[in-house]
Amino acid sequence: MKLLIYFHTLKYVKFTQIYYRIVKRFTHPKPNEVVGKLTECSGNWVCHPLYEQKLFASNHVRFLNQDGAVNNSSDWNNEEHAKLWLYNLHYFDDLNAQGFDTRRKQQINFINKWIDENPAPLGNGWEPYPASLRIVNWVKAFLSGIAPDQAMLNSLAKQADFLSQDLERHLLGNHLFVNAKALIFAGLYLEGKEASSWLQTGLVIYTKELDEQVVPDGGNFELTPMYHVIMLVDLFDLINLWTAVPNKVNAIVVEKTKQVATKMLGWLKNMSHNDGEISFFNDTAFGIAPKNSIVFEYAAKLGLHNPLANSVGSESLTLFNLQNSSYVSVKSDEYSLIADLAQVGPSYQPGHAHADTLSYEISLGNQRVFVNSGISEYGLSEERLRQRKTAAHNTVVVNDLDSSQVWSGFRVAKRANVLNRMVNRVADSIVHFSAAHNGFKKQGVNCIHQRDWLAENGLITITDRLIGNYINAVGYLHLHPDIEVLNVADEQVLLASRDYDICMKVSGANISIEDTTWHPEFGVIINNKKLGFLFTQSTMTIAITWHKK
Repeated sequence: MKLLIYFHTLKYVKFTQIYYRIVKRFTHPKPNEVVGKLTECSGNWVCHPLYEQKLFASNHVRFLNQDGAVNNSSDWNNEEHAKLWLYNLHYFDDLNAQGFDTRRKQQINFINKWIDENPAPLGNGWEPYPASLRIVNWVKAFLSGIAPDQAMLNSLAKQADFLSQDLERHLLGNHLFVNAKALIFAGLYLEGKEASSWLQTGLVIYTKELDEQVVPDGGNFELTPMYHVIMLVDLFDLINLWTAVPNKVNAIVVEKTKQVATKMLGWLKNMSHNDGEISFFNDTAFGIAPKNSIVFEYAAKLGLHNPLANSVGSESLTLFNLQNSSYVSVKSDEYSLIADLAQVGPSYQPGHAHADTLSYEISLGNQRVFVNSGISEYGLSEERLRQRKTAAHNTVVVNDLDSSQVWSGFRVAKRANVLNRMVNRVADSIVHFSAAHNGFKKQGVNCIHQRDWLAENGLITITDRLIGNYINAVGYLHLHPDIEVLNVADEQVLLASRDYDICMKVSGANISIEDTTWHPEFGVIINNKKLGFLFTQSTMTIAITWHKK
């Protein structure tokens, strides 16, 4: 059984990933002493804080809603903390966080402390991903007012040189992209033979990965709103840098980056709720990527304008059919309906994918009503796996199977293929879309799950059809913690939000209510409720209506 899981996981991996994983096993980067020499920055750098404060007095730090302190050199790699927490410690996000200018002396001391207590190549800080983020954050801080001394410049050059020997070509995806971004930052901020080499290497990878990682509708190919925002900010940072250090990068590359960033802005707005923040599909939570409001402010400072700024008319529905990333978003002044009709992606690196095929979220006004469960941790824990499984999302479990075979912390074996995707505007105020998937059939159950959505003013109807043979099936709807359950009867559920009373009429299923948890941020667990719909027929329908209080 384990061998089959490995087979169905590895068959999607690119040959280059296997090749570079072998290379990585037998070659080791060498830390070299490189003199960092500043280049001339003749343009203007736009300073724009992105994050909440991370560094506090007495070397106290806070990441992922967990506190810690760096009092001695061993604390940089203290195994009492999770790997992701330690990675965050080495990112230096605080250099570009809110109120950064009030902490400059402390931040400079923290930079020097890192240099003194993290000799190459030991510890988490020299791994390519945290090194990439730290290089960028240091350069951004130097451009924003910190005057680096020679020791800082030499350390920056040493880190960039080491990173250039240790690129994550075996992983690809967002890891290789941020490697390239870091080389571009170091290669433009510094000058000399080595810097020129880093710049050229970074640009070659960047231009290839930009085409690979952003699909034509503007979505990031990981199909994860959180990582979409992270990459969008990466593009903003590069545009910002190319303005600060002009005429060093081909104008065609600069212009293409601006065009792609503008498309990504549109996708972000489409995939966000009426509360102005991202939806929770795949590995998504608040608190990792900057808030949407901060992202749009950054875009405006760079002269990139939101292409979808027009308000939505209250008498009609606006349909966003994201054909390449395969999400569908329907919006009005009153509600947002966002649905996942997408394949697991990218096929060769689905580390941030969940078994959430055909799931959806709904908000009324600025209040989220039906939510996917979010994420609170990475790693190999049972809780990490539970949060990736189908039952943690607003979709259907058949024969206790997930729609795709998620396993370990970041692996997917047999995957659902989305079939018969169809999106239609029936009338000005009526939208119909549908899709099916074969995920259960791939795991030996002869059953196809088909879901139809019919969105109208004041009414959303979701119909699930199970085509084929199965033993049992349960659909789930997770309620935002602020939603009150007023009554659960045989064929009806009554809910209440701050501003709306909500009625759900159900046919073809027995209704239950269970305790569960919602995870809007890493390290956060909030009790909430989920509705279960045990299929009594092969077709189950939920009709959702509401009225304002």
